[in-house]
Amino acid sequence: MEMEKIGIMIRKWDYTDKGIPINPTKKNLKRQVLTLHQKLKKRDKIWMEYSIEKDRNGGGNHIHFILHYIDKKNLYQHLSRFIGNGEWKKREVGMNVFDECNGRFGLIHTEPIEDEWKYRGYINKSELSTTLV
Repeated sequence: MEMEKIGIMIRKWDYTDKGIPINPTKKNLKRQVLTLHQKLKKRDKIWMEYSIEKDRNGGGNHIHFILHYIDKKNLYQHLSRFIGNGEWKKREVGMNVFDECNGRFGLIHTEPIEDEWKYRGYINKSELSTTLV
C-alpha cells in the first residue's frame, strides 16, 4: 500500500480550574504532539513533520503537520480524540474544501497536499519543522 499525505492545522486549548480556556505553552504542545505520534503509530505506519508557530495576534500557538499515513479512519479517530471528540464536517472556503473537526480542547483543519514542497515551505516560514518517524 502506498502512503497518502495530508496537511493538518491544529489549535489546542486547555481550561483553568474556573473553566476559562487558555492556550497551552509551546513546550506542552510539543509533548502532546509526541504523544499523538505514539498513539497513531500503534495502529498505522506513519511519519510526520510538524512545526509549532505563534498565532498572528501573538495570543497563542498552533501546530502545522505534514502527515504520511495508510489508514485514514484510524488517523481521523485519533485526531478527533486529541481535541476532545469532535465531529468531522466538510467546510468550503472559496474553491478549497477542508475537513474540519471542533472539539472541547481544540479544532482541526485537514487538507490534501498537492505540492508537498510548497506546503513544507509554508509550515517552515517561522521555524524549521521537526520530523517524527
